[in-house]
Amino acid sequence: MTHPLEAPQRSRKYPFVHMRIADHSVLDTIEGRHNCHLCNRSRKFFCYSCYVPVGELEELLPRLELPLQVDIIKHKKEIDGKSSAVHAAVLAPQHVRIHTFPDIPDYREESGVVLIFPSATALAVPQLFERNVRLQTGDNYGLPKGHHMGTMLRRRMDEVELEEPQARRAWTLDSLPIRRAVFIDSTWNQSRGIYADERVRGLRTVVLQNRLSQFWRHQRGSPRWYLATIEAIHQFLLEVHINAWGLNTQYRGLDNLEITESFHQLAAPLRTQSAIEDVGREAPYNGQYDNLLFFFAHMYDLIHKYYDHNDLIAYRRPI
Repeated sequence: MTHPLEAPQRSRKYPFVHMRIADHSVLDTIEGRHNCHLCNRSRKFFCYSCYVPVGELEELLPRLELPLQVDIIKHKKEIDGKSSAVHAAVLAPQHVRIHTFPDIPDYREESGVVLIFPSATALAVPQLFERNVRLQTGDNYGLPKGHHMGTMLRRRMDEVELEEPQARRAWTLDSLPIRRAVFIDSTWNQSRGIYADERVRGLRTVVLQNRLSQFWRHQRGSPRWYLATIEAIHQFLLEVHINAWGLNTQYRGLDNLEITESFHQLAAPLRTQSAIEDVGREAPYNGQYDNLLFFFAHMYDLIHKYYDHNDLIAYRRPI
């Protein structure tokens, strides 16, 4: 049997090219394991129970400021050490918190909260920013009679702007239409059980633009555009930022992310001339949240060091 490192590697597009992700080769230099300073458990890069880096990484990791708060509701059967949701809490500790279901806040008492979940009444992100956009759902979202989007989403959706955009409202960090975004970290079947909880059931739901997942772990029965939690958080913040403050015309980090064409069509009117080094919090999108994928890109590279991309089941799922 040929060792994976000796097998010929077929050509593929590297998804993270031109993205503003810090050099994660520093992770290759970390030897051994270190004790978490909070729980004293032995960990490699970070403690997936306390959501803090360990050892020398405390001083080496990139840290992010997000435009809103992010809550992640984790199903109790999700394995902490395998969840990409932890990456967000480690890299953006001031803006991300993780709850294990059923121990979650009562979101009915808070305004400006949205749930990222494809319910039957889900909105697209541009709709939150007062753009005249609708989802192209086709015939019952492509589902069999008797089913609806909230029970069995299997069809990719596109968004279309119904008319030429008019004057845009000037948004600031303090005036965003969303103050907190809630994500569910679980399998699709588990997520429906969480969504049934009355504390989240009444939240406005938001559906993301379709983007092919680069996650190497296969989830049976899921198409390529079911994103890992950290990918979904990045995609949501990307869409929020572009709709609020535009897209830097010089930013090339979207080139290989394989996001649906309707995303680029809706972003086109929002492209804005800005300096290539401008990464201000209200500047046009220029990779401000790309470092959310710091650990994810490192693991992606490590997996692809040993295995051919086209041989991994996760990348051969239907689109």
